[in-house]
Amino acid sequence: MTPDHVLRGFVLGLGLLALAASRAQANQAGKAGDPQYFLEGMRCLGEPFGLRLPSTLPELLALGAVQSEQVLEVEQWEGYKATRKIVRFKGLALGLVTYSNDPRRYSLASAEVRSRDWLRLTPFAVGESTEAVRQRLGDVAEDDMTLRSLYSGESDSVRFETRAGRVSAVIYECYTG
Repeated sequence: MTPDHVLRGFVLGLGLLALAASRAQANQAGKAGDPQYFLEGMRCLGEPFGLRLPSTLPELLALGAVQSEQVLEVEQWEGYKATRKIVRFKGLALGLVTYSNDPRRYSLASAEVRSRDWLRLTPFAVGESTEAVRQRLGDVAEDDMTLRSLYSGESDSVRFETRAGRVSAVIYECYTG
């Protein structure tokens, strides 16, 4: 066998492997094969999938005992400062942007719910079955048995951590402008 024959056989073998891999991937594609899906109506705040949070920062901070507050960044704007921070309650971490020129105002950048205690804030409960969450999400989650996908709206998203068929965390990522 000449070196050309060996090389052609090798290239042909690689081509067949690539074809087989692409067919296997195509068979897994679809709702559960993709890491992200569009979810109509998904936004961080408001129905049907978003959080129900108070409209002012003082009311938000009064939800419970604040365990810690970590400043991530302070941006100097014309006439005011915008502070990006993480505020942690027991079982709830909120990524916020606060504004020095309006101490009542905040923007939600993220939320991580890890306790059933916060059920009043979210349509998804820690401890809830993955099946119940999939039903609430609708057809888009039909094949995502373990809720490993990211569900996104126009600018916000939600994802889930699960363990043994139950939700262990609900995680929101939000556009702040």
